[in-house]
Amino acid sequence: MDTPKPYQNDEIKAQAEVWKHMYGFAKTIMLRSTISLGIPDIIDNNGPVTLSQLATHLPLKSISIDRFHHFMRYLVHMKLFTISTDHITKEDKYELTPASKLLVQGHQKSLAPYVMLQTHPEGFSIWSHVIDVLDGKKPYWESTYGISMYQKTEGDPEINEILNDAMTSHSKFMLPALVSGLMKENVLDGVASIVDVGGNSGVVAKAIVDAFPDVKCSVMDLNHVIESVIKDPKLDYVAGDMFTSVPNADAILLKSTLHNYEDDDCIKILRKAKEAIPSSGGKVILVEIVVDIENLPQFTAARLSMEVDMMLMGGKERTKKEWEDLLRKASFTYHQVIPIMAIESIIVAYS
Repeated sequence: MDTPKPYQNDEIKAQAEVWKHMYGFAKTIMLRSTISLGIPDIIDNNGPVTLSQLATHLPLKSISIDRFHHFMRYLVHMKLFTISTDHITKEDKYELTPASKLLVQGHQKSLAPYVMLQTHPEGFSIWSHVIDVLDGKKPYWESTYGISMYQKTEGDPEINEILNDAMTSHSKFMLPALVSGLMKENVLDGVASIVDVGGNSGVVAKAIVDAFPDVKCSVMDLNHVIESVIKDPKLDYVAGDMFTSVPNADAILLKSTLHNYEDDDCIKILRKAKEAIPSSGGKVILVEIVVDIENLPQFTAARLSMEVDMMLMGGKERTKKEWEDLLRKASFTYHQVIPIMAIESIIVAYS
């Protein structure tokens, strides 16, 4: 047999790359389907299970075992589950992997709510409008409903609940990294009070007050959010609009907030935050993605995906230079970027 020529090998690699991207959507849909069926929870509750055992726990009226076998084979390929052979019965059994353990909805820390938000059919569909956005048309939500995604969320209790659950889910994963970063760099030195703007249920503020008990923490969010969340007695809750005013404090925290907006709106928010802190020693603490940061390169693809996702929704992820320009336009004199063990970084802006 003739040895393939080098260009032929390169062409095969190129074909494989195109095929991978062509079916990239499949992993997203299979991931959502896995959570919707509760498969990680079933295996977590029952231990390693055979295909037939797993099928009996699915919330389906009837199921084709043959089709389910193909379904699970793909999930094993995705490294969401592994197959082991029972030494006694010789049957194949499915087990959780480190990735699928993060999808168990019954666990204290679970990414399942965040996955369900990001893969929601309506949210997922906005990716088909990427060329429209490049062509200068309005983002999907505005062009379809005449209002922003956030305005639509406010008027839709179901979507609002999904959003709140997702934000809480994500926060629980990045909180240890956030607290560690704040401690390591002494960010809260001299800070007696902090307001978490857009803080939702107060998960982040609660972690801060637990780690820094001398700091008074408050949560500010829109009225419909404050009314719907379960209040933590260690926190103060304030209803308000960050475009209008922000409560006074030594430090203002904005976590995953500014990436929802274009530069002009971000500058308005930052200026309101700057007005709320002392002119000497005051800090505005951002927790945001820095697209071109070298920290944790395994998150590079996710950061770039979020960059396009936010563009489609009318927001923007930013590079180091873009954050610098934005903060300068908002009249901050100095800032520092603190990498942490998360997809985001801490950005501290000084008054």
